[in-house]
Amino acid sequence: MSLNVTEKEGNASGSISRRTVLKSIGLAAAGASLGGAKYFSAAGSADDAPSFEMDEVSTACWIGKQDCTMRANVVNDRVVHLKPDPNDEVIDGLCPKGVGQIADLYDPYRVKQPLKRVGGEKGEVGEFEPISWEQAAEEIGEELGPMLEDDPRRVHFQIGRVKGAEWHMDGWVAALEEEYGEGINVRGHGNVCATGNKMAISRMGAGFSTPEPDFDNTEFFLNWGWNATQAGGPHLCNTTYSKEMAEGYEDGMDVAVLDPQRRGSGQWCDEWLPIEPGTDLAFFLAFNHVLIEEGYVDDWFLRNTTNAPCLVYTEGDNEGELARADDAEDPVESVLWTEGELVYDEEAGEIVPHEETLPEDPQDPSAVGTAALRVDEDLEVNGDTVRPAFELFEEHVADYDPEWAAEITDLPAEQIRRVAETWGEEARIGATTTVEVNGERRQVPYRPVSMSLYHVSQQELGPTAMQAGVMPMFLVGAVETVGSSRTGYQNAPNPAHREHVREQAFDPEEALSWEPDGPDLEGTYFHPDANGAYSRVPDVLNNADEYNLPHDPEDMAVVVCYANPVSGAPNQERSREGYSQYGTVIAVDPEMSDTAAYTADYVLPTTTVDKHENAKDGMSNTHYTSATRTAPIPQLWECRDEGEIFKDLAAELDAGDNYVEQINDAFELEGADAFDSVDEISVEECMDRTPRYGEEFRDAPQSEERPLYERYWVLLSESEHLDEDVHRTEYSPFGLKWQFYLESFQLMGENVRGGFAEEYGDDATEQFPYIQDITGFADWREPTMWTSPAEYEYTLFDYKQIEHKQTRTAQNPLLNELAPKNHIRMNPRDADEIGVSDGDRVVLESHNAVTDETYELEGDVMTLQGIKPGTIAIPYGNDTHSEHPNVEELDEGINPNELFDSTPGYCSWAADQSFHIRVRAEPAGGDGA
Repeated sequence: MSLNVTEKEGNASGSISRRTVLKSIGLAAAGASLGGAKYFSAAGSADDAPSFEMDEVSTACWIGKQDCTMRANVVNDRVVHLKPDPNDEVIDGLCPKGVGQIADLYDPYRVKQPLKRVGGEKGEVGEFEPISWEQAAEEIGEELGPMLEDDPRRVHFQIGRVKGAEWHMDGWVAALEEEYGEGINVRGHGNVCATGNKMAISRMGAGFSTPEPDFDNTEFFLNWGWNATQAGGPHLCNTTYSKEMAEGYEDGMDVAVLDPQRRGSGQWCDEWLPIEPGTDLAFFLAFNHVLIEEGYVDDWFLRNTTNAPCLVYTEGDNEGELARADDAEDPVESVLWTEGELVYDEEAGEIVPHEETLPEDPQDPSAVGTAALRVDEDLEVNGDTVRPAFELFEEHVADYDPEWAAEITDLPAEQIRRVAETWGEEARIGATTTVEVNGERRQVPYRPVSMSLYHVSQQELGPTAMQAGVMPMFLVGAVETVGSSRTGYQNAPNPAHREHVREQAFDPEEALSWEPDGPDLEGTYFHPDANGAYSRVPDVLNNADEYNLPHDPEDMAVVVCYANPVSGAPNQERSREGYSQYGTVIAVDPEMSDTAAYTADYVLPTTTVDKHENAKDGMSNTHYTSATRTAPIPQLWECRDEGEIFKDLAAELDAGDNYVEQINDAFELEGADAFDSVDEISVEECMDRTPRYGEEFRDAPQSEERPLYERYWVLLSESEHLDEDVHRTEYSPFGLKWQFYLESFQLMGENVRGGFAEEYGDDATEQFPYIQDITGFADWREPTMWTSPAEYEYTLFDYKQIEHKQTRTAQNPLLNELAPKNHIRMNPRDADEIGVSDGDRVVLESHNAVTDETYELEGDVMTLQGIKPGTIAIPYGNDTHSEHPNVEELDEGINPNELFDSTPGYCSWAADQSFHIRVRAEPAGGDGA
């Protein structure tokens, strides 16, 4: 059943050619005034002299995560060109997605008005008819209202890339919860993005962000699975880090790349480590072994600012806990620095609270405290043996040497050792540098080694690998200071990122449950520390009874806003089936995505480049940029900004007044500027009224230099973000105690494993392998995918291309012209072994080692020397299944999500999706074809 919701040019067979699609976009952009589309202004007489009104409008990219500012050249209300804004100090040009999104603006197959499903079973491509916005809002209100009245947990909100959250994820949801009570299940996309690493570092530190390199001052950069010259990495999109890395390399920075592909980073690296996918944990365990063995240990950082010297019970009822004084603070209430944690004072020769061993001036980078990292005698607290956390870690990694890791990672032991030693040497432990802050000069540690990553942490052992990967930074003190990795867009430690895991560790009866509020399972034994569970949701919906959902999926509704989980999450078959279980699905999207086509009851068309939204607040290592996403032309067809959509839905659900309050508060609207009624609200008007973003922001982005105290937490005492009630700069210049030993993970893991043992018995770890991984120190185990039968001999992994942003660009014909196929990329040796070469067709079959299910796809081979033998890579790009006319004609690629899976065994304990699976390959048509 076709989605012929708009008229299209066609040939005799009813299909359209690539040329027709591109031509139609050009006509729409340049000259629809010929009369071919009723949505544009009427054409003038041929006798009239042509007139041109030209304008240049400041706006921002709507596709990527960085929101790069750009200028739209407009002629007679038509955007003819998009270019980078020269006033933005953060970006360095636009990537292909930024320039190419003009095709999304004038895509003749955009959804032009609200649509309602009138035929086709859920899970099949539906038949839709246009309806008015008034009818859509009224009917959706009639669907959602009774659910909210009964139990707000029956209504879910799924967001993709978060933009303009004030209008929907924050404002609309908050307005509904104020009216009906809390419980709406709000889910992000993070667990298919990069939260695998954030789960670890935000608990070891206190900022939900990925470590970011200080390229201006780094001498050695370990590039972990990040295509740093063609992909954005942490929080940025494509151009900024590429420029900074190139400049750093030209200035003499050494680069090691840990990646099974060379990719665009190949020419920038001094050392390529083509690691076996899924074995990063083993690599970092060996890395840490070398650092300790060779003595690359920063006493100042570890003794003064971490819990490495803190004593851990190794026996008794409190085993795994830190020993604390009788009058110690509650670790659940004082999460950044808990006073009263015990250490062994080398100078006094006794066990004392950590605070008593600290130097008089904690800001002095040369003053080392007296807490012992190792002890030569047996120590006891309350009759039970205790040992320093550092000593336990040293013992923990003793057997994880490079020779051991070489057998697992397929990297030479000498290379692992060499890179680790380079890290330790280049860290310059003990070195300091002088910076000027607020007119005063300060000495701070100088540790010019950085590590960064992003999507690579999305593997079964991802959070655990990150737990081990943070340790090289901790061991040499290369964190939140000049030259080192930083927490990026978190300007100060945030206790919220530790609080709930402390509660689950110390009060499991209150904080853990087998009864989830929604299908993301967050806060349950299933996934105690999760973030949206984007890809886990379909499996949970398909097994609602097993996961104890509070309602049957058919009695629930979901609003899917700028997300495409049916195509953008692993196992499209499972995802399609899962979202089809919902009683009501509302898709807010400019395109007929797979999620809309297969599962939606209503499709509400939003805007693309023709969007009013709110400010983008971008940042790089050195600068901030603020701007406003402004529609450069009148909005096309009947498409609406998200704010316009959700204000009407709020009004229909009797939450209009609440929504007004939320918007006024979010945008600081007071007095005459405040909105009085929901009908009065418009996004454009809000941007004109709000003091947050004045007229200058509408004219051009406003960039300013980023203060040093916001670049490095070591300068927190000088920062305007210092909260003396929260940040403990009297003990640590960073305002917190770094969690070298993750006590909260150890205790939470014991609670989870105990709960699973009671609930599932001896089969618990077989059904849910990830429960083994929640530990105080990262520990190795083989990935579940390795238990697939031997004929599944290749490891499949994915990656991103600069031309595409997962499924958001799948229907963009210009970007599909730049990257027209998603090939099956193999090493020539592997291709030769199965009898294929460049351009041949190959069938891949994946295997789920837990469920024994298999999945197939067929695609074209591309052979590359720069890919590790024994692995296969497929990028994301122009790959989707819906019968959208553009996609029918332009989809020449394949989607690796057809082969990946999202069940336990292919996700982490924090619900992070693994983009690794074992596959077998053979020529299409069989051997010898």
